[in-house]
This record gives sequence, structure tokens and C-alpha cells, in this order.
Amino acid sequence: MDKQIRNRLIKRLTIFSFISIMFLLLVPLYVKVVTYDLIFEQLENSSKRSGVEKKEFGIVLGAGIKSNGTPGSYLRNRLEDASELYNKGKIKKILLTGDNSNSRHDEISIMNNYLIKQGVPQEAIFGDYAGFDTYSSVERADKIFHISDAIFVTQSFHLPRTLYIAQSKGINAVGYSTMSKYGRRQYFVREWFATIKSVFDCFLNRNARFYGKRIDTNGPSNILKEQL
Repeated sequence: MDKQIRNRLIKRLTIFSFISIMFLLLVPLYVKVVTYDLIFEQLENSSKRSGVEKKEFGIVLGAGIKSNGTPGSYLRNRLEDASELYNKGKIKKILLTGDNSNSRHDEISIMNNYLIKQGVPQEAIFGDYAGFDTYSSVERADKIFHISDAIFVTQSFHLPRTLYIAQSKGINAVGYSTMSKYGRRQYFVREWFATIKSVFDCFLNRNARFYGKRIDTNGPSNILKEQL
């Protein structure tokens, strides 16, 4: 390889590396910017900003559960906030979405039972048993549950990519940030790359792992009674 060809190759690799690095840096920042005004931390008006607006549905994204059949700390905070949104009239119904891939890992029943203990009636709670990841949860909220108006309830670090996906699916959504202060640093790198993946998923219009028949959210709750 002569010197001219080698220099041209090095130049192209340098340009490609620069573009790749800028993409990795700027895409997550772009997602944060376009969703910033959609994220709320207060139920009602404050001196700085209006409170969260009313929506038809609150969507609670699944998280870790304990071996004793109770929600982990992150999930418990999401559920308590969803209960507060319901009890204060900010939402009319709640969709629980999570991993129910086997009988030993049943996020939906644990989430459902916790909400009922918080005073939310069963008829207001629906369950998505195939919400294996954030993208699938939002995709199925659109395609299976036909939800077009929602408040997503999760931690602040999780909301930008969640709302970006919701926007790409045509869901009129805002996010309600739980008040959890821990865990932000250890989730930063994971969330950064997960956001990049979400942008690709939306661009490619990736399919969820499962679909199934449509759930009528104007009818009775679809929570499996035998799992309560």
C-alpha cells in the first residue's frame, strides 16, 4: 500500500470515528431536549411550573420484584405515584406493563395487588403481560391497548427515551418522574446506550416480541383473576 492510499484511508477512518463519536454524544442529548417539556415532577401547579396534566391512562413500566412477592424500591415508587395520580383524578385508568414470561416472575400480579392495597379499584387496572422492554411496552400500548393519551410513570432517568418512543408511536404522552434520588449514576451509562438503541428501534419501526389480540380498555379489566 503506497503512502497516498494509506493517508486517504487514515483520513476516512478519522472522519468516520469523529462522526460516530458525535453521534454517540449528541443523540441522547437530542432525546433529552425534545422531551424536556413533557416531564413533570409536581402534581399541581407550583411557582415555577404547571403541574402534570390530566390524561386517560397512567402507564407504569415494570421493574425489579423481590423474592417475597413484593415490588422492589424502584417499582414501589412508580406504583405509589400512579396510585396518587389516580386518587387525585389525574388519570382514569392504569396500564401495568412488565415481564410475565414465567410463573416465577409475575410482575403484573405483584403490581396489581399493590395498587389494589393502595385503594385503586380492579376495574381501573389493566395489564400488559408482554412488556419485555420499554420499546415493546410502548409499542403494545399503542397497537394492543390502543392508548393514545397517557402519563408514563417511572424514574427521571428513564423518561426521556420512554417519551421519545411514545412520540414516535403517536401517543400524546407526558411523563411523571418519581422522586427517587438514588441510582442515577449507576444507570447513566446503561441509559445512554439504551437511548441510542431506542432511536434506532423507532427509525426501523421494530416489532414487539409479541402482539396478540386487541384489549378493549373500555371493557372489564383483563388482569387474570387466577393470578390475584
